Amino acid sequence: MTKDEKQKLYTVRWYVRERWGDANSQRDVIELLTNLLEPDATPDNRPSVSTGGQRLLWCPFAQTNFPRAISRGSYASGYPKGAVVHFTAGRRDGLASAISYQVEQGYLYFVIDKDGDISQNFPLDSWGYHAGQSSYPGLSGTVSDELVGIEIQCAGRLTKDGNNYKTWFGTNVDPADVRRIPQKTENQEEGYYEKYTDAQEEALTRLVLWLHANNPDIFKLDNVVGHDEVSPGRKNDPGGALSKTMRDFRGFIKQQVA
Repeated sequence: MTKDEKQKLYTVRWYVRERWGDANSQRDVIELLTNLLEPDATPDNRPSVSTGGQRLLWCPFAQTNFPRAISRGSYASGYPKGAVVHFTAGRRDGLASAISYQVEQGYLYFVIDKDGDISQNFPLDSWGYHAGQSSYPGLSGTVSDELVGIEIQCAGRLTKDGNNYKTWFGTNVDPADVRRIPQKTENQEEGYYEKYTDAQEEALTRLVLWLHANNPDIFKLDNVVGHDEVSPGRKNDPGGALSKTMRDFRGFIKQQVA
């Protein structure tokens, strides 16, 4: 058994132990086992593994039938060292719309819609812009060419107007979907935010854990960061959209693989 096959089986065991009651997890297990048994069965017949034949380049539970993202080159390590968590600061209008915008703007990132569906339109050995001016300890220069982007459909920061909570583009958000951060806490700026849905947080966790399990020698959970951590003062995502600070989220995901 190869190291790659063994890692996939460890991932299957984790899903069976921790998430077997969840229908999405059952689907993920079936897809991982299918990949082990039928390695040539890949999304849209796209290559699933790196040139060296060791790591998957396409997430088995992501939707992939989208126009390709614009790549700026290959990761120096052949795979991202971690991920940057964003919110789109836009409408929750589905994966196709988000990917269309991404391609038009020349960016590259995963997208998670309100129902927890995940899109991927690039292989994991390729990087593209998503974080702008940014830096993080242990990484050189801006982070887009070292960390993959994960955009979560969410309006982000809101303005309170009487009893209403408004997006920057003028729509009201249900108060049940709003989280208030009363004062700055680590990466979370004070204010009101549209919350990520439960399905989005579960999908984010599932994706990050898979990215790590797929290549644990390179993708480090300590490098799962917020846009507001790598561009402090310039960006405020995920801020209060995420139910935890980014430090707590890193602690949470590390517990899942302990």
